[in-house]
This record gives sequence, structure tokens and C-alpha cells, in this order.
Amino acid sequence: LAQEAGHRGPAAMAAATAAAGGDDGHAVKRQKLASGGPSWPTWGQGRAEAEASTAAGKLRVAAFLADGAGPTLEVDGLSGIVTGISFLDHMVDQLRAHAQLRVTLRTWLADRPFVPHANEAYDKGVDAELAGLVGTAIGGALLKIWAPEQNGCSKPKEALAKAVAAIKVGGTMPTRFCFSAPLDEALSEVTLDLPGADSQAPEADISLSPYGIYPAGGRQFIGSFRTSHTEIFFRSLALAFGCKMQLKKVRGDNAHHIVEATFKSFSRCLRRALDEYSGFRVAAEAMTPVRRRTACKERATKETSISVTLNLDPVSDSKSAAGISTGIATLDEMLAKFTASGVGIRATCKGDLWIDDHHSSEDVMITVGKVLAEALGDKGGINRMGFADAQSGNAKVRCVMDLSNRPSFCTDLGLEKCSEEMVDDLSVEMIAHCFESFVMNGLMTVHLLRITEEPLGTKDISAADLALAAAGALAGALRNCANYDPRLAGAAASSKGTIST
Repeated sequence: LAQEAGHRGPAAMAAATAAAGGDDGHAVKRQKLASGGPSWPTWGQGRAEAEASTAAGKLRVAAFLADGAGPTLEVDGLSGIVTGISFLDHMVDQLRAHAQLRVTLRTWLADRPFVPHANEAYDKGVDAELAGLVGTAIGGALLKIWAPEQNGCSKPKEALAKAVAAIKVGGTMPTRFCFSAPLDEALSEVTLDLPGADSQAPEADISLSPYGIYPAGGRQFIGSFRTSHTEIFFRSLALAFGCKMQLKKVRGDNAHHIVEATFKSFSRCLRRALDEYSGFRVAAEAMTPVRRRTACKERATKETSISVTLNLDPVSDSKSAAGISTGIATLDEMLAKFTASGVGIRATCKGDLWIDDHHSSEDVMITVGKVLAEALGDKGGINRMGFADAQSGNAKVRCVMDLSNRPSFCTDLGLEKCSEEMVDDLSVEMIAHCFESFVMNGLMTVHLLRITEEPLGTKDISAADLALAAAGALAGALRNCANYDPRLAGAAASSKGTIST
């Protein structure tokens, strides 16, 4: 891999970081990792510039990106992310938090560097040119990370195609990657195609507007950032990187969240592609946690008496659901999906089922959510975001999850369109309510998407199948999100620096 001979373990990376005089915010935490632990490949670094003549003078953008821990990157003696539009700074910073890249990006107008938090590009009327140049510089830097020598090619598309071919080692490697990042009520999906020799021309297929619903036609600005410049940025990046991408808004009422979810999805998608070609698997490389992430809780009211124990790191490989007995067989079957995904759950309930199923099903899922939140702790070092698909019968459901500490639940399962009133001993109206109770008390953001094509209410798809598919997708997404990524070294995967408050 580019500029990296072999894998470097955590101790070596910490030592190299200290020797280089920089910590990138994580050196101290990296030094806490045990020697001889998991190792991982890194992709080297890339630097690119782009410039344009404007009425206000020459506008120049320089991007310097690097994978792995190391010293602070500098461009002409400057560091940090300063584009001249503060909201765009925040978006570019998602590459650090979610693609796990070190990033320095600086901008000059008439040879004078922009200063942080000043929004000078908008004030000078060069923000449209700036959005394109920032995308071009980042795309060019990514291309040099991916194909540092450009393999003797003068065209980025050819360079990337040869890089893909060179990295393949037997078998067929995927060239298409997808990631969906949820942000409260907004959900964006990014698909990234890494072209082969016969690939189509680089392009970005973008479907994000309108940017919110306030006003009805969507927002034109977020701070000093024109929302339409999101598209200029990504089209310029795709052209410079030599890739093809699709950016799609699945849902979203809030413009800030729509754009942020898109940048996060792109960053995560890029990281997934880099990991795939380097052979890194987070689940396989996951560190043994310093503490077992377990919690238990008992909850007693006049309506129910409940006991729940949850273990995110079960020692045994057993996926038995023998410890689940809520008094509602359908709910037991839904909870069993978690044990099948490697999350240990024991849950018992004695409730007022002589009234109906409402109190027992709701209270069980409230308790499971609270126990999960306690077991997760400060969430440092975990993947945090992920998604999973599951199928039951003809029902296929995707769960997109963020262990964000910001509870939000969105669903388009469409259970209200089903003709059934009950799924055996659980009322259909309680299915979505159970999921929502779990999500809100587990302090997570979750989107449930029905991805089956069959119409609801037909004989080919039932509420029971939707419930079990959704439970399986939820459990699989939780397993992915809760896994530790050793490269984070205990740090939160967040541009805020924490997700525990």
C-alpha cells in the first residue's frame, strides 16, 4: 500500500507519532493500547492544489490528506481546515472524524490566507468558485493517496483504474461501496464506484434538494454556505478523484442535517472502500474491550416486573435465546434476533397480560434500551454508525443506526397499511412502538427502511415478517455499530470530540 511497508501496530504508531512531534489528538490514547495488539495498514498521504482567477484576485486551495496517526499536516506553514466558509469547514472536518484521515485544507485569495471563522469567501463573492476548488483539491489529494505514483498515467481516470487493478490480489474485489449515515430525521445514502479500466467517466449523480422544508422550497443558505454549492463540491471531487458517485437524500426536513449526513456518508463510504482494498476488517480486528460491556436492570411497577441483562461482549459463542421469557412469544422471537447477532440478552417479564400486551411489551423494550445505554458507556472507540439488512419471508428491511446519544426514530415499514390486527400474541400497533421505546431509551438514532417491492397487505408479505425482518436488521446494525475499531484508540468517532454528552 502507498508509502506504507507492511502493517504497523499500535505501539509503533504511537512511537512514530511521538517522534514526529504531533499527536493528531489521539497519541495519548494510542499509547494506552497494549503492545502486540491488532495492527492495520495505512494508505500514505496525498497533497493537491487548485486555483482560479476571480474578480477579487487569484483564489488558491491546497489540500493535504493522510491516513493513520502522525504529526499535524502543514501547507505553507499553515494547518487546520479553513476554506473561507465556516460551514464548509465543518463539513470537510467529517473526513477526519468519519474517514479517519488527517486533513489540512487552506485557502488564499490574492496570496493572502483566509482566517478561521471569517466566512471571507462569501463576503468576497468567490464562494461558488471556492466550493469547486475545495472539491477539486480534496479529490486530487485522494487520488494521490489511492495511486501515489499515478502509475505513469497523465489522466486521473486511468491512474485510478490501474491502482484498482494493482491492489486486487486474486478473486474479484468489489468496486462499488455504499454507506448511509443517519442524522436525527435526515438520512442520506452515498454510493461510490471505484472504476475499472472500462469504467464510465467520473461523475456525481446528486439528488439532495430541496434542502429541508422550511421554507417549502428548501433553504438556500446554511450560515454563509449556499446549499446548492454542495453539488458543485461533490461534482468537482468526483472529477478530480476519477470516481463515480451517487448521493441521494432518503429523507430529511432539516437542511443542516441533510448536508451533514451526506458528508458523513461519503466519508464512511470512502473509509469502507479503503478498508476493503487493504484487507482490514473491523469485526475481525476488534480489540478485546478493557471492560466487559454488560449491564443489568430490574424494573417493577404495578403493571410489570422485569429483569434484563445485556452483554455486548459475550465470552461464549452461544447464540441461545433460552434466557428470554417475556410472556409474549412474538416479542421473545424479536429479542432472539439480538442473541443471533452476537448480543447477549436475558429478559424476563411478569406483566398484566390479562389486560393486554401493551404494558409488558413497552416496558420490556424500555428496559432493554436503558440497559444497552448503560452497557455502551461513553461509546469511545466504537464504530458508532452502521447499517444492516435482514429478511423474513418476503419482507426485507434495512436498519441504519447511529449510537449518537441523540435519540430519534424514523420508519417507513408501513405497518399501518397491513390488514392484520395481531401477530400471534403481539398487537401490530405495538411493533413500531416497541422499536421506538428501545431506540429512545437506548439513546440512538435509527431509521428503518422497508426495501421489499411487494405491496403491503398482500398475502406475500405480512406484519409478522416485517416485525422479524426489522428486529433482525436492528440487531445486526447494533452489532456493527458497537464493535470496537482499534484505529480510533478509544476516541469518539465524532467531529465534536465526544458522543457521551
